[in-house]
Amino acid sequence: MRAIKIVGKTTEDTAGEFEYLVEACDPCEANPYAYSIQGIAVSDFITPHYYDPVVTSGTRYSFGGHIERPRQILSGGYISFANPQTNEFEQILFLGPKPVLRNLGPASGASLRMFVDGQTYDLAQKSRKPNQALSKSVKAHRAIVEQAALERAKSYPN
Repeated sequence: MRAIKIVGKTTEDTAGEFEYLVEACDPCEANPYAYSIQGIAVSDFITPHYYDPVVTSGTRYSFGGHIERPRQILSGGYISFANPQTNEFEQILFLGPKPVLRNLGPASGASLRMFVDGQTYDLAQKSRKPNQALSKSVKAHRAIVEQAALERAKSYPN
């Protein structure tokens, strides 16, 4: 698939090809892009079109619509890939004011997912900022569910 490079605060296609590790939530997993399903906060996630070769008008690149073009990485997200030229894994990690390219080295361990998470999870967790609107929505939903449970409990014999 087409390679990408960092240009300022975003990424752009470049010459060459990468072998991307498909991680459905990682490019858009930051809290601002999350949504609620029955009071549970869930991450936005990419669609299969995320890996399309070119932008197509009207196409959803992530479920929530936050990603606007193929291989875009949102603030708080990342994308990992094997670089065939170096035979090592690399990652574009966007946790600060701009994305950075990280060399993760040759893959090792039980799975690629565990390998990448082992080098990324703590960094991503430390950078997370709360989504106040989502937290408020989740809290309100949980209060409704709790009240409904209390009402149902009144009908049970003691």
